[in-house]
Amino acid sequence: MKKICLFLALIILLLPCASCGGGVKTVENPEDAQNPDQAGENAAGPAGGPAAEKILPDVPEKDYGGYEFTILANSLEYSSHWYSRDIYVEGENGDAIDDAVYYRNRAIEERYNVTIKGAFSRNQYGDAKKSVSSGDGTYDVLTVPMQGASAQLAQEGLLFDLKNVPYIDLDKPWWDQRATGQVSVGNRLMFTISDLLVMDKDALFIYLFNKDLIQEMGMDDPYQLVRDNKWVIDKFWDMARTATADLNGDGAMDDGDRYGLISQTHTIHGNVAGSGYFAITKDKDDMPEINIADPMIQESYAKWIDIHNDRTNTIIAQDWTSKYTGDTIWDQQLGMLVEKRALWHYTGMNRVTMAREMEGNFGILPNPKFSESQSEYHNAVYAGCTTAVSIPVTSDPERTGIILEALTGESYYTLRPAYYDVSLKHKLMRDDESGEMLDLIFATRCYDLGQVYNWGGIFDIFANLALKKSTDFVSEYEKIMPRIEKDMQKFLDNFLD
Repeated sequence: MKKICLFLALIILLLPCASCGGGVKTVENPEDAQNPDQAGENAAGPAGGPAAEKILPDVPEKDYGGYEFTILANSLEYSSHWYSRDIYVEGENGDAIDDAVYYRNRAIEERYNVTIKGAFSRNQYGDAKKSVSSGDGTYDVLTVPMQGASAQLAQEGLLFDLKNVPYIDLDKPWWDQRATGQVSVGNRLMFTISDLLVMDKDALFIYLFNKDLIQEMGMDDPYQLVRDNKWVIDKFWDMARTATADLNGDGAMDDGDRYGLISQTHTIHGNVAGSGYFAITKDKDDMPEINIADPMIQESYAKWIDIHNDRTNTIIAQDWTSKYTGDTIWDQQLGMLVEKRALWHYTGMNRVTMAREMEGNFGILPNPKFSESQSEYHNAVYAGCTTAVSIPVTSDPERTGIILEALTGESYYTLRPAYYDVSLKHKLMRDDESGEMLDLIFATRCYDLGQVYNWGGIFDIFANLALKKSTDFVSEYEKIMPRIEKDMQKFLDNFLD
């Protein structure tokens, strides 16, 4: 127990001050899904920083007699990049995140006389459904992909409404209020995001940029553009086109040359969401409404598809599947950035970890605004990669509520700072300004129900059109609108039954 206390004391010393600095305006809780530009209250993301006085979960002390508390999570076989590293480790090994997970679990195990076990799976939905259907109660908590597993289990009525689970206090800072407000349906919350996990942080879309290129080409300071509210699509694209160059002089652009932007087809939804408009919004009763026909979504898509289709200045990973296979496609893109063969790279936060051993001088930025009139920045979390926290209906709600709330509250003071302050800010960032940008990015995360549930393929529209280089957005959504409406209604009939 002494080693646990020493570790916790060290983590608390590393907690950040609640500041974005430099005049950056942040949204602390964009819960209003109809108008995400409206900021809410009581946010507590990494930008906010833990309170000076430690907040304790409001849970009773219990002795569970050595009960094995089992959490279902992603296995390494599921994905080499998106496997769980936040649920269970066998022992301390010097890695900040691993050690935080180990000591967090040990603290809760000793407090409640339980053993925390990770059950790792490559078929999370199938394993969870089989367990619930048989009533065996194998899993106490599920930490499975939000899009797909979590969404499907919710639709089938296999999860508890977290708002009704005893001792779960969603107003506490270790629960993401942005997710609570944006992924609920009919005021029911079947899964959400919390500091128990780091996958949602890894799945956050960001812009990396090569700082040396900015300096060598005498471009405007991107950090100052963000502070001055001038980090907008048009400025971003002007700088990108300036950076493009035929480095090998063969008269053709290929992966040996320098591009203004390197990206992927499925990330275009994150770009569009960055304008502050979602494919699915919600009404005053927290019920989903189809918003794909919103003119602002169309205008934002039109700008971003023109950027993606400009293969002189943009390189798209999917274009290179014949040359590179598997994850090496994405690894190649990161290499281009650090080798000064790209100015901007739109990617997931997990790529920052992969760049740790690279010598390139890179910085980090939010998604640019549509225009200067946009009140806030918006940065999408990719639901296809992030995991969410949920509780199967075969779990004991009181016991699970107590242990999960305690475990998540402990994560706020251990895993969260180990990931955010130690790993990201201290070890991985190359300058102080990137830390400032991280605060802004995390404070303006957003979740689109259209991506989470993908009714009728409403989310797939963006990637499919980008893959085809198509600008005909309206005809595409009109073609599948009947399917979108049918799938959403079927969901609501099942979900609200």
